[in-house]
Amino acid sequence: MQAFYAPGKAPMIYSASRRTDLPAFYPDFISEKVRRSRRLEAIVFWTKDIRNLIRHPDLAAVAGNFPCLVQFTVTGLAGSAWEPGVAPLAEQLPELAELGRRLPRGAVIWRFDPILPWPGRGEDKTWFRRLLDRFRRLRDSLEETLGELDRAVVSFPDPYRQALARSGTAGLEWPFFAAGEKRRIIEALIGLMPVKGGETGREPGIELCCEPELAGLDGTGPASCVDGSQLAVLYGLPLSGLAKDPGQRQTCNCVTSTDIGSYELSCGHGCRYCYARRPTHPDLPASSAASLSAPSSG
Repeated sequence: MQAFYAPGKAPMIYSASRRTDLPAFYPDFISEKVRRSRRLEAIVFWTKDIRNLIRHPDLAAVAGNFPCLVQFTVTGLAGSAWEPGVAPLAEQLPELAELGRRLPRGAVIWRFDPILPWPGRGEDKTWFRRLLDRFRRLRDSLEETLGELDRAVVSFPDPYRQALARSGTAGLEWPFFAAGEKRRIIEALIGLMPVKGGETGREPGIELCCEPELAGLDGTGPASCVDGSQLAVLYGLPLSGLAKDPGQRQTCNCVTSTDIGSYELSCGHGCRYCYARRPTHPDLPASSAASLSAPSSG
C-alpha cells in the first residue's frame, strides 16, 4: 500500500465523500485529487454503488494503492420511491466479491443507513417484520459475498429541511420514529447481528451513527466512520489516537479528515431522504452510476 507520511504534520485522510457519491459518479475526480496530493495516508470511500472501485481503472488503482475503508450503504430500498436511482445489491455482487478479495477483511463496512420502512408504512401493519426480513436478507447476501460480517452501521433518518421537501414532493410519509420504536428496532437488529469481534478489531454487532439516545444498549457501540483506529488495525498505520473531526456533529466519532466532495456535484441516486442542498437527479436509471463513470474505449 502506498502512503505518504509527513513527519510532524497531522495525517491526511481523504473522505470521498459524505456530500455526494464520488465513487459512483465522479471516479475521475477522485483519481485526480489523489494524483495531485503530496501527502496522503488513507482514503474513506462512501458509496451506494461500489462497481467503479473495480471497473474504473484509475479508481481501482487508487483503492489498490492506498489504505482505504469503504462505507457501503445498502438499505434494500434500491429502486423504491426512497432510492429511485440506486442500483440493487444483486447487480453489484460480482464487483463486491472482487473488492472483498482485494481489501483486508473488515475494510468494506455495511451501512444499513438510514433505517426506513418500505414506502407506505402508514398502511402497512407488517412494516416492522418486513424491515427485519430485509435486514436479514441483505446480511445473508453480503456474508455470502464477503464472508462473515462483524458489524452493521445504522442510524435513523434526520428530518432536515431538504429531506422533508424531497420526500414530500415524492408523496412519501416521513417516518418520525418515537423513542420506543427506535429502541425496539435496534434491539431486534442486535439479535440479527450479534457481537463477534475478532481480527478486524471491532466488537459491537450494531454500531450507532450519531444516535446518542440509544447509547449503552448491549450489543451496540458508537460508530466511527472515518476511523483511524480501524485503519491502524487493518493496515498497520500510525493513525490511532487522532483527534475527532471538529467539523462534524457533536456526537460524531470520526477522526479529522478532508472531505474532497462538494454539494455542488449532483448525485444520480435521487434519494428522497438526502440532505444535500443541490437537487439530485432521480430520473437517472439505476445502472447509470456505473455506466456514466465507465472509461471510454477511445
